[in-house]
Amino acid sequence: MRSLTSAALALLLAAAPSLAAQSHTHDGVSVHRGDKLWFRGQHVVEQAQVIEGDVVVASGSLTVRGEVHGDAVVGGGNLVLEPGSTVYGDAVVTGGKLINRGGRVHGQVHEGTRRGGQPHNGTAAVHLPRGFAGRLGGGLEALVQTLALGLVLAGLGVAMVVYGLPHLNRVSDVVRRAPVMAGGVGLTASILAVPAFVLGILALVLTIVGIPFLLVFVPLFWVAVAAAAGIGVVAFAHALGERTAEQRGRYEPRHRNAYAYLLTGLAVLLAPLLVARLVALAGVPVVSGALETVAWAVLWAAGTVGMGAVLVVASQLWRERRYRQMMGLDGAETAGAD
Repeated sequence: MRSLTSAALALLLAAAPSLAAQSHTHDGVSVHRGDKLWFRGQHVVEQAQVIEGDVVVASGSLTVRGEVHGDAVVGGGNLVLEPGSTVYGDAVVTGGKLINRGGRVHGQVHEGTRRGGQPHNGTAAVHLPRGFAGRLGGGLEALVQTLALGLVLAGLGVAMVVYGLPHLNRVSDVVRRAPVMAGGVGLTASILAVPAFVLGILALVLTIVGIPFLLVFVPLFWVAVAAAAGIGVVAFAHALGERTAEQRGRYEPRHRNAYAYLLTGLAVLLAPLLVARLVALAGVPVVSGALETVAWAVLWAAGTVGMGAVLVVASQLWRERRYRQMMGLDGAETAGAD
């Protein structure tokens, strides 16, 4: 919620300097463009005053006689709405209460109490550019999502190294030796995923007996597609890490450096997205939007090529197993083992 983000920002920026905001007077009404923040004290939004943003008092009280076009957030004191006053956003009061003498709140009202403590007196206001609090909160959330994506992919990659390193190496070899072929297979599989899903549903419905299995087929189908794409990204990252190690002259047998290859590749793949999120946090939406588009295109290409390589290796393994069965090698190996 934007109001809670503003309240948290008020506490985090206690040592921050004042930032520029725009104010002007129109027909005798003072209009302030941007959020307004006081750390403590008793403050008033006058009748002939309009705040086009949030108004936050971290520790103190606020009296509104004019208009607040954002949220009104007060901590450690009361929020007083005089007759004719208007708050177009939410009214949030912590450690005090809302005293409404004839004002209007278009958003929601949130009240909480806190024991002890009196409002402190006096301090200058800090003027925040409009949308700063929301942009900061959204940017941090996007940054955390990027790091979470990296952790999920890293966890999947570590599991593959521990439990399926030979298969990971084979998929990685396909990515490195035949990326165009793997990309074509992956793109074809992506295009055919929806028709295959529809045909699977129709087949289960027509058999009647398979109808109960729809509850399993519908979610598991897309889980399998997502897993194949995730494994593909991990395999691509592993191949990219190997290639990077070769260029730096640090290439060694894969069983010794699989983790290093994996983490290096993931860092390279996720770097554009991380940079895009940092640029968005700095408040350059045009540049961050372009970078994010490129970043997701890179991840999509990596996932497509990697998923194609996974399908190629799966086909190879299936053919090898069929060949051993036809030649009776599986039974011979089992008998020899016994």
